[in-house]
Amino acid sequence: MLHDSQSLFPKNKILGHLPPDDLKRMAPGLELVAFDATETLFRAGETLHYVFFPEDSLISLIATMADGKSVEVRLAGAEGVLGIGAILGAKVHSYTAIVQIRGTCRRLEAEKFNAEFRRGGVLESRTLAYLHYTLVEIAQNAACNRVHRVKQRLARRLLMIQDRVEKNEFPMTHESLSDSLGTPRSEISLAAASLRKAGIIGYARGKVTILRRERLVSSACECYEIIHRELQTLG
Repeated sequence: MLHDSQSLFPKNKILGHLPPDDLKRMAPGLELVAFDATETLFRAGETLHYVFFPEDSLISLIATMADGKSVEVRLAGAEGVLGIGAILGAKVHSYTAIVQIRGTCRRLEAEKFNAEFRRGGVLESRTLAYLHYTLVEIAQNAACNRVHRVKQRLARRLLMIQDRVEKNEFPMTHESLSDSLGTPRSEISLAAASLRKAGIIGYARGKVTILRRERLVSSACECYEIIHRELQTLG
């Protein structure tokens, strides 16, 4: 049987594991907000007013350089929370959050989140576990972007998206993949065409379909397995 938090907030794994008493305190402040694809939740340098618990949306945290070039730092879905720097005393956002797949989040004032976190218990333990995961993901993404080929990195990212949406088909454009991977669109198109020719993926009209997951895993670099193992520890 689901306990209260799983019944009310089944889509976000942190909220879904809270004991009923913890949820009762937090629920009034958990505002439901909806976002369209390409919409910006917050920008780097903006004051950290809220934390966001994604439900069925998928969010990219993007680092943008002085010359305008950008690359994805990490990806966030129902497994976690955005604005996690609040527990470390951060007052502003370090990265820009852009919606990759439309959907909803639960939004909570950062001060209220910090107050609940300081109580300890399940929220503290699951938030810290997620923080550890984000550190692994950020570090592995940095290494991956430096040493692996575009086709490997593209395969990794498609698998990471599938792990979160839990579907074989999802909306995604070459442009958004180019922005996320910090790679020219022409190179993304060539890598995607190679995967499609091999019968591993299909794509049309802004949607990607994973046809043979096991071969996509083989096409990805070892970074995917490292990140995936850490993701699974979150439950």
